[in-house]
Amino acid sequence: MWLTSRWRACTRRLGLLWETPVEHEPWPLAEASVEVLEETLTRAAGLPAPASAPLVHYSEGVRHVRFGPSRPVGPAAGPR
Repeated sequence: MWLTSRWRACTRRLGLLWETPVEHEPWPLAEASVEVLEETLTRAAGLPAPASAPLVHYSEGVRHVRFGPSRPVGPAAGPR
C-alpha cells in the first residue's frame, strides 16, 4: 500500500517550500476502470509509451487524517 500512502503534504508559501507530516489509516482500495485516457506525460518526457494497460484503483478516501506542524524545507522552485 506504500504507493497510495501520503506521508507529507507540500506547498509553496512566502517563496519557500513547506512540508507538513500527514498520518491516516490505509486507503480502502476498490477496482476501477479507465474509460478515456490521454497519455501525454511520458511522451513529453521523452519516454516510450506504456507497454500495457493502466493499473487502476479507486478510493472514497479516509475519515481521520492528522496533520503535524508545517515547516520550511528550502526555497520554492518554479513559477509562483
